[in-house]
Amino acid sequence: MPEGKLELVEENGEPVVYVEFAGKRIAKRFAGQGWIMLETGYRVYGGEPGGHDSISVEYDGNDAQPQ
Repeated sequence: MPEGKLELVEENGEPVVYVEFAGKRIAKRFAGQGWIMLETGYRVYGGEPGGHDSISVEYDGNDAQPQ
């Protein structure tokens, strides 16, 4: 199974969390906002303040775009 990781970076003075999975950045999130998917076929859930303490990654190859 591919390894996933979170990366916290600063963009334009704002903290941004990236989810990297299988060596690709698949989603990002700005403080107080929802996840923005960067790769088709992936969905990222969780990590909401006051809500979930975990992040889940789902992949649906049927939704993915051919490269």
